[in-house]
Amino acid sequence: MGTELIAGLLTALDVVALYSVLPKIRFPLFLAIWTAFLHMLFPLLGFLAGEWVTSFIVEGGRYISSILLFLTGAHLVLHQQKPTSTLIPPILLAIVVSVDTFSVSLSFGMLQLQKWIFLMSAGFFALLCSYIALKSKFIQGPMLTRISGVCLMLMGLLTLINK
Repeated sequence: MGTELIAGLLTALDVVALYSVLPKIRFPLFLAIWTAFLHMLFPLLGFLAGEWVTSFIVEGGRYISSILLFLTGAHLVLHQQKPTSTLIPPILLAIVVSVDTFSVSLSFGMLQLQKWIFLMSAGFFALLCSYIALKSKFIQGPMLTRISGVCLMLMGLLTLINK
């Protein structure tokens, strides 16, 4: 249960990184709720896909999930581009920032972790983090993105090591 809660928090940290550099948004609560919904929808799809893949790949699923977690974390760590103001509408931006939760939850579905705890955790922390990032500018995103990337890489390595 603790893994799912921590993973939900880590998947929401990239929202802080992106939303903290946005210009003032007219309806921050609406955008935060939309982001939270998407942070629950994409992982649900990922869990379903992960469970489906697991039915075909019983032993190899652990390796695939480990690789997916590690590569997602490596992408976050190595992503050096500084965020700039965006021309993408905020509603569409929420979809873009939530898509990465699909790959994380795909690996969790393969590991057969508790789906609903992770979904609620991801949604809650996405709501909280995005609303805080949209309302205040004291949080700087690039460092949080790198920290969450390192954490995902560690989770991938721990998944590979533990049976």
